[in-house]
Amino acid sequence: MVKITPVSVTDEQTTDVPYDERDEDYSDISDSGSEVSDFEDDENDIASETLTDRIIALKDIVPPQYRPMFSDAYGKAQNALEWSFKAAWVVTTSVMFLAAPFALVANSNMESSAAQMGMRQMQEANEIIAPGAN
Repeated sequence: MVKITPVSVTDEQTTDVPYDERDEDYSDISDSGSEVSDFEDDENDIASETLTDRIIALKDIVPPQYRPMFSDAYGKAQNALEWSFKAAWVVTTSVMFLAAPFALVANSNMESSAAQMGMRQMQEANEIIAPGAN
């Protein structure tokens, strides 16, 4: 159990003494250059991270009470995307099975109608050149 104790805003010891004259212990500060090596270690860690590691680390940004909501939304979006891919596959294959034979039949009808039209034009040309020659 945590016990909370109120702290006053003014501290009598520090308000009477100017900042420069305060006696504080700075023994934890060292000039050994460890800060530089920490920075280099961070650069090495960042260089070895993968995109997956960075995406997984993003979960720490979202507060814990909202994580199930985002997880559910991601699951629904993933299911909708999978369903849309399946629907697109069904529609595409159905169109191919139905439209391909129709296109072949339409093409053959066009060829035969073009041949018939050519025959009519030849007959009309023959009648113009030599009327009643049949």
